[in-house]
Amino acid sequence: MKQLFNLLITLAIALFVTGAAQSKIIPIEDFAKKSQFKSAKVSPDGEHIAFTYEDGSEVKLAVMNIADNKILSSFDVGDERAVEWFSWANNERVVMLAANITGWLDGASKEPLLLAGNIDGTKRNQLWDFQRSNIRFITRLKGDERHVLVGKSHWSDEGGVKLHRMNIYTGELFYITDSPKPVGGPDSRIVSVDVDLKEEPRVAVEYDPVDVNNISDDVTTLHVKDLKGNWTTLNLSVKHDGIPSVGGIGFNLTNDKFYFISNHDLEHEGVTGLFELDLKTRKIKFLHRHSDVDIKGGLYGAQGEVIGVTYEPGYPEYYYLNDDSVAKEVAFHKSLRASFKGQDIIMTAYSDDNKLAMVRTYSDKNPGDFFLFNRENNKAKYIASSMPHIKPELMASVEPFIMTARDGLKMYGQLTIPNGVSPKKLPLVVFPHGGPYGATDQWGFDWRAQLLANRGYLVLQLNYRGSGGYGKDFEEAGSGEWGAKMQDDLTDATLWAIEKGLADKDRVCIHGISYGGYASMQAVVKEPDLYKCSIPEAGPYEIDLQWAKADSFRNNKEAGENYKRYSFGSEQGVIKERSPVYHVDKLKAALLIVHGEKDVRVPIDNAYLLEEKLKEAGKEYDTFYREDGHGFQKVEYRIESFEKILDFLEEHIGE
Repeated sequence: MKQLFNLLITLAIALFVTGAAQSKIIPIEDFAKKSQFKSAKVSPDGEHIAFTYEDGSEVKLAVMNIADNKILSSFDVGDERAVEWFSWANNERVVMLAANITGWLDGASKEPLLLAGNIDGTKRNQLWDFQRSNIRFITRLKGDERHVLVGKSHWSDEGGVKLHRMNIYTGELFYITDSPKPVGGPDSRIVSVDVDLKEEPRVAVEYDPVDVNNISDDVTTLHVKDLKGNWTTLNLSVKHDGIPSVGGIGFNLTNDKFYFISNHDLEHEGVTGLFELDLKTRKIKFLHRHSDVDIKGGLYGAQGEVIGVTYEPGYPEYYYLNDDSVAKEVAFHKSLRASFKGQDIIMTAYSDDNKLAMVRTYSDKNPGDFFLFNRENNKAKYIASSMPHIKPELMASVEPFIMTARDGLKMYGQLTIPNGVSPKKLPLVVFPHGGPYGATDQWGFDWRAQLLANRGYLVLQLNYRGSGGYGKDFEEAGSGEWGAKMQDDLTDATLWAIEKGLADKDRVCIHGISYGGYASMQAVVKEPDLYKCSIPEAGPYEIDLQWAKADSFRNNKEAGENYKRYSFGSEQGVIKERSPVYHVDKLKAALLIVHGEKDVRVPIDNAYLLEEKLKEAGKEYDTFYREDGHGFQKVEYRIESFEKILDFLEEHIGE
């Protein structure tokens, strides 16, 4: 795997040499289009593929016969609705989650429904609506053709999960009596249950807040069903004062070892590591941890057994289990990676006989391709591409970097580097992610960054403090720092790019969405001489107004106030100090405000108030508003907005 560099000039020169001939202006439409082919899974018997695809403004599900590529059926789930997830329930029936299509990250009601239908299009039924209870699919039951295993959480359970069998033809639920029961206080609940490869509930996590007003006394308990079938408890030895992160990964082939990720063993709430629980001895063994980044998830063999984990310190990396029982599957995974050089792979499903594997490949330049791999003859059948109109050879490279903030905190980011231009003193667009807490930018295809790079702009994305994926301590470092140290991190990253000679100090713009929109506005009032222009999109610019009008905490004012204190602290005057609408008198940069008029997550009242304050201060600005939600969902609005944005960038930092 490539090594990360603090200095990217040498690498960028190489990219310039190899990419000069590839430079070509690509239409905005090619980037603004949505993924046409979303996901695919092979059926248990290996005879069919179920896949989701975009049709106009909707996402539908279809079933294809592998032998002749014939489409057997297509499931339309309603106007302006999408199939967001699906799974095979047996060889003849698919279960799917349908929901309203809303703006990107919008808080508008999705009105989800759990549906099912046969592969020939018959027996279409609604299994569940989510008005008062959540249903989470856990696994198909191989020995039961009429039921799947689900976890049910009623709204009053506060995240507690109870196991049920669900009839995939009627939606009827049957409570599983052999489920773990909480052993803590009155507010304790089972928050997750993991089943082994025989679909037997085997390990569960219980969370007990003890005193709901005192987070330091919270208790996390593991429930383990021993090999004789009896539920027992196992207390984690937690070394830090916080709530330990505990997430099940899965089991080995013999179902006597359980793998999970956790940070319970650390003195501070750092990054998660991989652990092995031996169900025979009840001993927990530490296996692997990266010093800076969390474990992302598990890698699995053909029978669902854990063969390793993946994590991402810049580029995707892997840790494989050192066990003879998984050697064949590990070798298969490594061979696939070698076959798709420069790309990452995701195994989405296997057939029950282990002969067929559905594989998705992707990279910084490739939005995603789907292949059906036959393990008997080692041949891959191309199925479809997510965005077939995108030509990876014309896309820009995304290169990770590491930098140190002014207070010494180490953080990761990535640069999207234009093809065919000199790698020195490029016009720079700083592109902060939304969230902010727990969100992260990762290596892969980003249509917005690629579009900007295609027009010659260097794009910088930083996982500032508060971002997810770098351990709880890193995320907690953003507590109280909304618009403060989190903003300083973006400033430091901008200065880093200038100091390394990658960016032209006189041609720097900042553009983000949601919290990124806030950061884009806060940047130009906090550092008025650093940026030549700013394009805040869907940002909250007056904090009290945002908290009063947004949908986020409409039904839980107490939670909203707690989140506000977490974000800004409790000192008097901080909210006004960090609301950029009150500091527009300092503005020197050119400004383009972008917002959706139907945004309920960050109401457009934020933009209207910003306009009012700009007029009072006698500042010039431009706007682009359309009747859409939080982040434009309609492709035509995406195209229009980027025509406006590219013209704006060309005027202020273009050549």
